[in-house]
Amino acid sequence: MKAMHPLHDILLHDLRADLKQMAEEGHDEAGLSAELERAAGSLQALADLQSDWWARPSPPAFPYDEPDGWDRIAATFPDPAAPARFRGTDGDLADRLLGAWQGRCAGCQLGKPLEGTMWPAKIRAVLETVGSWPLADYMNPAPPGLRPDQLPDCDFFQRNHEWRNTLCRGRFDHVAPDDDIHYALLSQMTLERHGVEFTSEQAIATIRDHLPISCLYGAGRNMYRTAIFGVPSPWTAVMGNPCRQSLGAMIRCDPFGWAAPGDPALAARMAWRDAVNSQTRNGIYAGIFFAALLADTLAHGDPLRAVDTAAAFVPPRSRFAGMIAWMKDRCARDGDWAAINDAMIERYRPEAQRFNHAIPNAAIVLLGLLKGGGDFTRTLGITVMAGLDTDCTGATAGSILGAALGARRIPPHWVEPFRDTMRTSIKGAPEPRITDVARRMFEIARRHARR
Repeated sequence: MKAMHPLHDILLHDLRADLKQMAEEGHDEAGLSAELERAAGSLQALADLQSDWWARPSPPAFPYDEPDGWDRIAATFPDPAAPARFRGTDGDLADRLLGAWQGRCAGCQLGKPLEGTMWPAKIRAVLETVGSWPLADYMNPAPPGLRPDQLPDCDFFQRNHEWRNTLCRGRFDHVAPDDDIHYALLSQMTLERHGVEFTSEQAIATIRDHLPISCLYGAGRNMYRTAIFGVPSPWTAVMGNPCRQSLGAMIRCDPFGWAAPGDPALAARMAWRDAVNSQTRNGIYAGIFFAALLADTLAHGDPLRAVDTAAAFVPPRSRFAGMIAWMKDRCARDGDWAAINDAMIERYRPEAQRFNHAIPNAAIVLLGLLKGGGDFTRTLGITVMAGLDTDCTGATAGSILGAALGARRIPPHWVEPFRDTMRTSIKGAPEPRITDVARRMFEIARRHARR
């Protein structure tokens, strides 16, 4: 019997992942499954089917308009001269960028012990067990003598009890290695090496050349894998990607906003060029939205005002735009953040079942911003207590509030435990200083601030 070509199983596996993602784009999953079954016996048939699927638009009945290409996304952008200009001094900008970096580190570290616990009720059970509900500081370690099986049913925290205890209050003296920190460092490195007109390929190369694949997850790992195969961008975002509309771009985009104070249009362009390497549709919009939001926040220090500015950079008939409008309306009408969060998770239940999907996680960041009242501690606490991908959402919320407040106004208990040190798995940067990284970011930002 003739052996099947060795690429056959890889292509079949990738098409099964593509199938699940296409179902979210309005395609009939049963029909796609039948097409795949008919093609499964031939490598050429599988390759032809893959090419067909990649080019296939959503069916006419799909109620959203969610483009991937820059021209269609940018067609609805506002006048680039409309947003506020940066009017502060270089000292103000340096302080805000240090605050943004410190805030990203604090939010990531706060959410990291709870990552994977996912659901708000389980997170509350963990935090009540360790005496940290509601969150106003890094969570306490589990009480001495408490066995993992005595913890609430809380998924990852329970299974990795000892490791996660080292990330708790009083147990660390640095920012722990994390993809949310790695990505921000690497995006900044891309800007340092190639400038604000970097290409999508250069953004991938920075990650590929400086970070092991074992430190990447979801869409980022798929981007790395396909790039190593020689697949060009933007096909790296669709070939076998199990997380096309995840928050992969959202957790890489901060430096693109930091680099463009008062220029959200520039931030959006940079974020798009990076996002298309690993994401489609709402995954792209999350990167654009938060980059634009950060650029605008740096200009005037008001994150709520920046939400409105950034919303204008999202395709208006997308699910992401609908989520922004829904979250703003619900937060204006309801004072209970937990009730709003429960309603959001129910509304976006299919997406929320995938804990790294861009839409519900971006909604959680907005919840923290809208109900946090500009208070750093309250914003981070709400964001992480709301669940899903807690280190990612915490990092994004912390970055935004840090950019708004500046380092001088972040409560010291969030920053002092780090001793100004990050530890990473990045080649050539095992232990960077937060202050040094922020200084380098300032050198980029001051050249591109729209004054």
